[in-house]
Amino acid sequence: MPPRPRKHPRDPAPDPRAARELSPDENAALCDGCVRCCSYVTIEVQAPRGPRDYDQWLWAVMHRGVSLYVERPERWFVAFDTPCGNLTGEGRCGIHGRHPVLCREYDPRDCERRLPLEEPRAWFHTADELERWLARERPAHYRALMRYRRDQPAAPPRADVAADRRRSGLVTIGESLAAATSSRTRNGTMRAR
Repeated sequence: MPPRPRKHPRDPAPDPRAARELSPDENAALCDGCVRCCSYVTIEVQAPRGPRDYDQWLWAVMHRGVSLYVERPERWFVAFDTPCGNLTGEGRCGIHGRHPVLCREYDPRDCERRLPLEEPRAWFHTADELERWLARERPAHYRALMRYRRDQPAAPPRADVAADRRRSGLVTIGESLAAATSSRTRNGTMRAR
């Protein structure tokens, strides 16, 4: 294995060991105060080839915690900002020693806080960002997308969430059915059965 390159002229001599050869204490010291790699999931995806593909990614980035980015030369990734369920309140791995191989092979000496990503070309957190980038960087793709979406309404629909909930008896995320039922019963809009 070739020696690891120095990242900065003041860096110490490169450590030739593989990530799995670092001790738990060395890993903990390198990661002290940082949980970034345990707070998201990134998956490489096939580059969009047509309007339907772009439309699906527009839909995806409309969801909280989902973004899409492009690295040079042309590698697309979807990122989910979501912490690992095994991350403790102290910022440590709750299953260290039984953690996945992917985690064990991750080298904290090369993490994002020490090195930038591999030249991100663009990063999209919203559908609007992706559409503007397409219009500017890939106008033919943008035109094809607009033709694909030609039946879209001229303006977004207006939703009256409160009225819809009263009519349908829908329960929001985090609201229990019992609480919703008793609240609606007090307001006289729905009776408990």
